[in-house]
Amino acid sequence: MFCKIMSGYLGLYVGDDLKLASANCYEMGGEYDDDNDVILSHGYSLVLKALKEDLTDSSLKFKRNVVSIQWKSEQSTVKVICETEDKNVEEYLADHVIVTCSLGHLKQFHDNLFHPSLPEKKIKAIEKMGFGSVGKIFLYYEIPFWRKEESGIVLAWDSSDDDAWYKSIFKFSTIPTCENVLLAWIHGKASKHMETLSLNEVARTCTDILRKFWKNKEIPEPSLTQTSSWSRDPSFLGAYSYFAVDSHKSCISDIAEPLFVADKPIVCFAGEATDSTWFSYAHGARSSGIREANRILKINSTSK
Repeated sequence: MFCKIMSGYLGLYVGDDLKLASANCYEMGGEYDDDNDVILSHGYSLVLKALKEDLTDSSLKFKRNVVSIQWKSEQSTVKVICETEDKNVEEYLADHVIVTCSLGHLKQFHDNLFHPSLPEKKIKAIEKMGFGSVGKIFLYYEIPFWRKEESGIVLAWDSSDDDAWYKSIFKFSTIPTCENVLLAWIHGKASKHMETLSLNEVARTCTDILRKFWKNKEIPEPSLTQTSSWSRDPSFLGAYSYFAVDSHKSCISDIAEPLFVADKPIVCFAGEATDSTWFSYAHGARSSGIREANRILKINSTSK
């Protein structure tokens, strides 16, 4: 049973089939201990709100799809071409650009996104790194059937019917800030499949699982059900990066390496997949953004 639980935990950790993950690179990276772990009770919107307070509305552009980054010119500037929801084309010229899209987006679109193409070393690193899929299923109950002190339930599946999507659900967790909600975690291909199902089907399946593992046939169906859809969103196409079997330790630094024109880091790369310590974590995405911002600030301060 312990092996089954660990298999589910590690699968969720990488977001994919463990056969695709590198054992050699598994111990790379780090984790915060419980004392440094923070729960954002109202989500990451509070972080964005705090950052936005230092910016003017005119400097923020929303709902624009970046379709081209043209990074080699005689003027050592970058041209970023965007498309609005109304299919209008906008162009922006910049001295530096920080690309923060997900590794999943880079894997799918780097050929069409960068002009000229990315260096071969960076392309190989992008292709060799793994990008996992992790989904969340939120189940809301008018009256919780679990005790307040319970933290949820971890599932250990038997080996039969391994192709069933729901067998990739690792656990149902309670949420300290939402006492009426259970959160189910699912990963890999099953997560992608779950996102294609109706909410009613997901709710019925989760109810059957809860009744079985909690040994309580009276558990009701949730009043409301909501699921994440990161794998279907073209801006993300998954959850977070991991070291795949063909990856090597330098992949992250290769992805993070800026594109230089005349010794100037004209296109920089941030995001969790570019942080060698905190890859796959939100704080890795944040720290990498700070890293690249400081890189540009340093370049501009020394050139004056």
